Amino acid sequence: MKKITLLFFALLTGMLANAQETLYAENFESNVAILGDGQMHTFKPSTKAGTWSGGIDLKTAGDANVNLRQGWGEQYNLKIESKGAAVTIPNINVVGFTNLNLSYEFVVEDAGDAVAPKIEASVDGGASWVTLPTVASGGGWSKEAKLLALPSGNYKTISLRINPNTVSSNAIMFDNFIITGKKL
Repeated sequence: MKKITLLFFALLTGMLANAQETLYAENFESNVAILGDGQMHTFKPSTKAGTWSGGIDLKTAGDANVNLRQGWGEQYNLKIESKGAAVTIPNINVVGFTNLNLSYEFVVEDAGDAVAPKIEASVDGGASWVTLPTVASGGGWSKEAKLLALPSGNYKTISLRINPNTVSSNAIMFDNFIITGKKL
């Protein structure tokens, strides 16, 4: 009985030591009022400062408009038009964590085919960007959850940039950006 208890304790300790912790979570709800399925809010990021669920203000080049489209019940999705501006989530604090992963939900609007979204990461405050290895998903209103590894290393912040769909004219939508990591 002692050996079984000891083995169980060792396994539990090992699992806890390798557990991923949530460092950042953004569901793009902001402080906008619920309007009804399919409705959209369009606004400049500067007008919504300090209201995002992840606690970090979204940015666009030149303060270009951001779109939140309601769908899948009472929730919003970040909608990026094919000719829209890239949306940046700057300087997410990751001090003391490694093995970073990003999970997100993704969908292509209308009858669009699956798309490999272009998501980039920067570990130097946006001075340089690396394209993350995404896979094609989310075709024609098919919302899919995805997980991918972020650049490895020991750094203070990571920034994410979500780019428009250049494959077709269909808009793309994102929800539930979650960054997890393992404590050093």
